[in-house]
Order: sequence, then structure tokens, then C-alpha cells
Amino acid sequence: MYLPGKPNEGVDKLNTRMQQLTKGLLDGFPMEQDALPLEGIDDLYQHFDNNQIFLITDGMLHLTHDGQNIVSFDEGDLIGFNRAFDLPSPNLRADEFVEVKLIDRDAFLRHVYSDKRRQHYWSHFLMTQNSMLMSQVAELSKGQSQTIAGFQNCQPGDVIIKEGDEAEHVYTIISGEADVFADGVKVGEIGEDEVFGAMAVFTGEKRSATVQARTACTIMAVPQHEFVNLIEAQPKAAVNLIENLARRIIAMNQQLIEQQK
Repeated sequence: MYLPGKPNEGVDKLNTRMQQLTKGLLDGFPMEQDALPLEGIDDLYQHFDNNQIFLITDGMLHLTHDGQNIVSFDEGDLIGFNRAFDLPSPNLRADEFVEVKLIDRDAFLRHVYSDKRRQHYWSHFLMTQNSMLMSQVAELSKGQSQTIAGFQNCQPGDVIIKEGDEAEHVYTIISGEADVFADGVKVGEIGEDEVFGAMAVFTGEKRSATVQARTACTIMAVPQHEFVNLIEAQPKAAVNLIENLARRIIAMNQQLIEQQK
């Protein structure tokens, strides 16, 4: 197994251990079938039944997600257990030439469980592989900036959103009150627990109004893409947002009517 990134002594030790465990698991297992050559396969699982696992005898296979290589497997690696046990799994891709030997899942498990020593190897194999993959997830996460909600304290008169600016965050007033202005005219008010700034996020347009703190406020700011993810994952949040927007539009329309009298 090869993990992209900087060499890591701890992972190297785990990899050596994986190789030893694989040899122990396959000791005495009949491998009479010839190796099968493959090349240029986007998803190995589309070409074989789920009851197959694979021993790489030459070349390399890559475990990928959204086009990104997560882990690469090379000669001597035993792979395919997730799909063999009907578990979700990223794609296994072969960019160039690779040879694999097909192993029947049920025959392999009978071989493992027929010997207590191999049962011991099997449990250690799974734990070691899991540890290596978790190490890789942690390594990949280092390069990703974690975007989380931030909190801002505003004083009366502070501008929270400025008309014409790009929409990068969606806001919620945790405490305090704010006023909404369009072209310098007050068109609405925002109170505690109200979400604002979402319309421009959905439309992709610039801010259509200015929001200014009327009192001392504590504001929660959620990055745009995190807010979209929240809406997709929590439909109830979308319903609440629509209700808030509807109430605000009604209030703004009423204020416009009052101003025209």
C-alpha cells in the first residue's frame, strides 16, 4: 500500500506489517488461477462480481474519490474487501498495466477461519488497514482549511452587510437588533434568531441591501458553501429560512405601502 504525501515512519511500519499479515493469511491457500492482466479501468468493481477479492501481482491500483487518489495498492496487496462484504467503497482505478489474481471471498474466509492463527492474522489485518487509512484521512485533512461558523460582536451603527458587496456569508443575529436599508431608505428590521443575507447566496448576485446594527449585536456568520451544505442536509432548515424570508418580504412591502401614503 502506498499513501500519497510525505514519507511517514509510522505508516511505513504499518505497511510492512500489512505485507507480513497478507502472507500469513494466504499461506496454504490454493492460488492456481493465472494472474489476470488489466489496463485503463476506471472502476474495477464494474468488471467483477462482488464476491471477488484481489491479490495484486504486478502494477498498481488506485483507490479514488471525486477524481482524487486516496491510496494506491501495489504488488502483494490484498484488496476488495469493502465491496466483497457489500460495504460502500470508493473506486479502484487502474491507470496503466496491472495484474491481479481473483480470489473467491467465501473460499478465502473458509481458509481464514479454519485456523486460529489465521483468524488472529485476519483481525490484525483489518485493524492495521483501518489504521493506515485513518492516517491518510488525517494527512489529507491537514491541507484543507476547516470552515466553521464565526461570531462577531457589533456596536450600534456598525455595518454588517453592505449593499453591492459580494455574498460570502449568511448571518444569524444571536442577540440584538438590526435595520435593513436599500438605497439609503429603511425597508426592514431584523431581530434575534433571524437569518439574513441568504438571498444573495442563492441567487449569486451582490448584496441588495445594507444591514446595520441598531443595538449591540452578536452575529453568527456561516461561510456560503457551509450554509448550502446545511440546507441540503437539513430540509427543515430550508423551510424555516423560507418562512423567515416570507415574513420579511411582507413586512418590507407593508413599510413601502406606509411610505407611499
